[in-house]
Amino acid sequence: MSSERTVLRRHLRHWQERGLVGEEQAGALLAASEDLLRRNASRLVLGALAALGAGLVLAGAGLLVAQHWLELHRFAKLGGWALLQLAFTLAAVDLARRVPDRPALAEAAALVAGGLLLAGISLVAEIYHLDGRTANSLWLWAALVLPACFVLERRAPAGVFGAALLAALLFEVFEPGSPVKARDVDGPWLWLGLPLLAAGVAARLPLAPRALAGVAGGWAFGFTQLALLVFGAAQDLDSSDLGRAWAVALAGLGWALWRPHDVLGTTLSAAEWRVLLVGSLAPWLLVGAGYEPGSPVDAAAVAVAWIAQLAAAVLVVRAGARAQAAGWINAGYAGVALGILVRYFDFFPNALEGGLALLVTGLLLLAMLFALERSRRLALRRLAEARP
Repeated sequence: MSSERTVLRRHLRHWQERGLVGEEQAGALLAASEDLLRRNASRLVLGALAALGAGLVLAGAGLLVAQHWLELHRFAKLGGWALLQLAFTLAAVDLARRVPDRPALAEAAALVAGGLLLAGISLVAEIYHLDGRTANSLWLWAALVLPACFVLERRAPAGVFGAALLAALLFEVFEPGSPVKARDVDGPWLWLGLPLLAAGVAARLPLAPRALAGVAGGWAFGFTQLALLVFGAAQDLDSSDLGRAWAVALAGLGWALWRPHDVLGTTLSAAEWRVLLVGSLAPWLLVGAGYEPGSPVDAAAVAVAWIAQLAAAVLVVRAGARAQAAGWINAGYAGVALGILVRYFDFFPNALEGGLALLVTGLLLLAMLFALERSRRLALRRLAEARP
C-alpha cells in the first residue's frame, strides 16, 4: 500500500508543479483514493495470511499421512492425494468465481494445488520404488505446474513454477553426467545466475506476481554484498571454474544485464542494475579461475571487492531515495555498515586484544553506527517530507 500511495503522491506533486491541479484538488484526489489504497492493503495482509494457511495445510496433511503411512494401502495413498489435488485445483477456480472480491482464497488454493503436485510425484516414486535422478522429478514438477499458469488465471502458479524451476536447476548442476554439471561451485556465479534465470522465466508467465522481480533484485543485491565481503576479507568464494554449468549461470546473468527490469525489478534504473552487477562481479573477472596469494592482479581484485561492496551499497541508498523506497534505503545503509565493520577488523585483526584496544574498538564502532543511523534517519525523514 505504501508504494502505491507513494506513486500517487509523486504524480499529484508533479501535476501540481505543472499547474494541472491545485492543492485542494490534489488533497481531494488523494482522499478519494484512500479507500482503494486501504482495500489493497487489506488484500496484501489477506494474501500473506492465505499463503501461511496454505503452507500449514500442506504441512498438516504431510504430517497426518506420515503418522499413518505404514497402515495405509498404496491405493488409499494415491486416491487421497488425487482427491486433494482435484479439490484444491477446483477450489482455485470456483473461489475466484464465487468470491472475486477475496482473491487471496483462490490464490491460497492454487498455491496448495501447486505444492501437492510435487507431493504426488514423491508419493508415486516411494510407492513403486522408483529410483533415478532427483532433478528429473523436479523438472516434472515444473512441467506439471506450467499449464496451471495459463489455465487457472491465478498468480500463485507462476510463483510455484519459479520455485520448481530453481530447484530443478540447482539439482541438475549437481547431477553426475548432467550436460550442465558444475565442476566447482565455490564462487558467486551459480548462486547468482540460477535464481535470476528462474525469476526471469517465471516473470514472463501470465499474471506472474510482481514480487518475483523484487525478490530477485533483493537477492542479487544481498548475495553480491555477502560475496564481496567474504572475498575481500578471507579470499573465499573465489572460484570461477564452473565447467559446463556456465551455460545456465551465464543465461541468468545475461538476461539480467540485457533486460534488468524483467528480472530484477524497477527500483533501480536499468543502467544502475547493470553497473551494480558488473561492478560487483568485477573482482572475479580479475581473479580468473581462482585467487592466488602473491599475485598482483589478484591483490588488486581484493581491493576492487572492497570498493565495489561499499559503492554498490551507496548506489542502492541513492536509488532507494530517488524511488522513495524505504526498504532499499535501509538495505543500502546496512551494506555500508557491514562493509565498514568488516574492513575495520580486516585491517586491524588484533583490535580486540587488550583492554585499551577493546575500549577504542567499541567507541569507534559506536561512533560509526551513530553516524550511519543518523544519516539513515535523515534520508527517511527527507523521504517523508517530500510526500505531500
